[in-house]
Amino acid sequence: MKRCLPTLLTCLLLLAGQARAQLPQGADEAVLKAAILFNFALFTEWPADSLPASAPLRLCVFQGNTLLTALTALQEKQVNGHRISVRTLPAAPGAAQLASCHLLVLDAHDRDRWPLLKQDLSTSSVLTVADDRIIGASGAMISFGIDNRRVGFDVDLVPVKQARLTLSSKLLRLARSVQ
Repeated sequence: MKRCLPTLLTCLLLLAGQARAQLPQGADEAVLKAAILFNFALFTEWPADSLPASAPLRLCVFQGNTLLTALTALQEKQVNGHRISVRTLPAAPGAAQLASCHLLVLDAHDRDRWPLLKQDLSTSSVLTVADDRIIGASGAMISFGIDNRRVGFDVDLVPVKQARLTLSSKLLRLARSVQ
């Protein structure tokens, strides 16, 4: 899988001209989603007090997340001078533990905990990305998925601005919707 990631990243970047790119034939959906998440990190700017120069970028995910295995392939990859560190969170993390994340990846398994997570993250600079429409519709910053073999994502700028994050205009142009 680690050998496939650079190829999928290149493929994703080539397809980036289409906001709703077609999933390549035979591609592993989880690996492609991990590549998309890598690109979300690549086109996000965190405040310096949250992510100092050359500090590790902490990508957090809960045990049981369907993307966990694919996300571990991102461990040690570089994003704008920051080494990715993938962390598996306990079922009920404390607010400080959540705030130490830079990117939190959520899926349908996280629906019950999302209201509390959202509250705990309200003053943190953590990019929340949901691979679940329900969480996406209830306040995640980016909601993404693959429907009918098409990749797409939606952005909610209200929580992005509250978190003092900046998403690149290149990323925003590719979104299905920006609110």
